Amino acid sequence: MNAKFTINKVSISYEVYGTGKPIVLLHGGAVDFNYNYVQTGWIQTLREKGFQVIGINFRGYGESDKSNDPDFYGTTNFSDDVINLINHLKLENVGLIGYSMGTVIAFDLLHKHPEYFSKAVLIATGDGLIGIPPFILGNIISGFAQVFSYDSFPNHLPSHISSYWNFINVVGLDKKSMIALSLGKYPPLTVQNAAEIEVPILIISGEKDLVLGKGQKAAQSLPQGEYLEIKDANHFELATDKKVHQSTIKFLIKD
Repeated sequence: MNAKFTINKVSISYEVYGTGKPIVLLHGGAVDFNYNYVQTGWIQTLREKGFQVIGINFRGYGESDKSNDPDFYGTTNFSDDVINLINHLKLENVGLIGYSMGTVIAFDLLHKHPEYFSKAVLIATGDGLIGIPPFILGNIISGFAQVFSYDSFPNHLPSHISSYWNFINVVGLDKKSMIALSLGKYPPLTVQNAAEIEVPILIISGEKDLVLGKGQKAAQSLPQGEYLEIKDANHFELATDKKVHQSTIKFLIKD
């Protein structure tokens, strides 16, 4: 089911697959729910284990509302949209999966609204979640405003950065919206914030992730944190990696 809901004059699009235990999927930056999760097999992976899959398209993505104002975006607005969607669908005991930028939103949700969530898996993320440099999204993402502003492929940039120019063009995203989104506010949580999160969380990082690094310290800061590192994997390969899919399911269904 594809649908929209509107709160505070902002319309957010979402998709629901099947019935069962609900799990909300938060996509990464410069890609939408379809590109991040549908095309990479996550719906099938989760549905086969009896989960109801709910995918949100963040502001600026898919059929959700867009703006050229950076204040329209940012962690707080994205997080509020997720909680509003959960309330709109009357969901309880929700599982949560975040990928890349989606992990920053997920971490914020788990800290501010833990009562909604049963477990969470954060994929393609790192210690920047708790403010450990150099891979802190809030410091990195503003640089993508320049990447998105190029009229042609920026082949002078490292491939893990120039890939994002390809993403917004392949997915068909609005460049002005993506530039504004990149200039929004995405502050990290702290080690102290993480220590307050009682929800069980699995952090999965790629050994060769040059975008957000690795998250072992972030996992260790959590009362119920677990860490998995995928050998030789980069930031983007984790979306389709079989071990990532299998480990996510194993974590979500275990007692």
